[in-house]
Amino acid sequence: MPQWIRERFPPDQRSAVDHLRSLIDEGMLREIAEADYARDAEQHLAALKPIRNGDELRELHYWFPDEVLRLIRWSEPEDPEWKPGSTGLRGHKMRAFSCAVLLAVPNFEPDKETLIQLVDSVFLLGPGALEATAGFLVWRLDTLGREEDRPFFALALAAVAQSLEDSISSSMEQELADWVTHEESSERAYLASFCDSYRTAPWLFGLSFSDMRNNKWEMLIRAVRERSGPRPLGRMLTENHKA
Repeated sequence: MPQWIRERFPPDQRSAVDHLRSLIDEGMLREIAEADYARDAEQHLAALKPIRNGDELRELHYWFPDEVLRLIRWSEPEDPEWKPGSTGLRGHKMRAFSCAVLLAVPNFEPDKETLIQLVDSVFLLGPGALEATAGFLVWRLDTLGREEDRPFFALALAAVAQSLEDSISSSMEQELADWVTHEESSERAYLASFCDSYRTAPWLFGLSFSDMRNNKWEMLIRAVRERSGPRPLGRMLTENHKA
């Protein structure tokens, strides 16, 4: 990871949750609690309140509130027909909060699908949410092992950092591009040691066991390329990802 990233966004397990919980009012919290057809809503609400109030991020109970957080994670605030979840910024706040909690607690296996749902929402919630998410992603990357979608987390952090640094230099972008490339190639080599087909698998997406929400990753890559243009990040993504 580039040193300037670590200095600009100090690692913080709580930063994303703490920023996002400040955006969640009682009505939103209850709506999250009622995500499972309002079943056991009071138990879910009781389990959610300490998190919203800033208590320690401990292991989640396997059902209260894990189940409703996982359901809201999949919500699509731009789709008025999607349930459970709300539409517009309200829905994005709920989804981002749910994803951030899941990714921050010790008994949730981090994955690129939950990550892109978080990133998709915080880009709409503004610079404060992006700043908080950047520090959280630095922390999360420090804790990730192999087979835990590390290259996707690196790409997400690079995208957030690029968007927050209006005066990002070409050399800073080059460090980001080299880092993402290194994370992808390291993961590819690791997986290829078990299955040779990974050596020729498509860049980045060929390393994942799931194609869920890949369309959102494609959108993120396009946005990074558009912001970068011919500079290092855009050039790296254009050379490696042809879609």
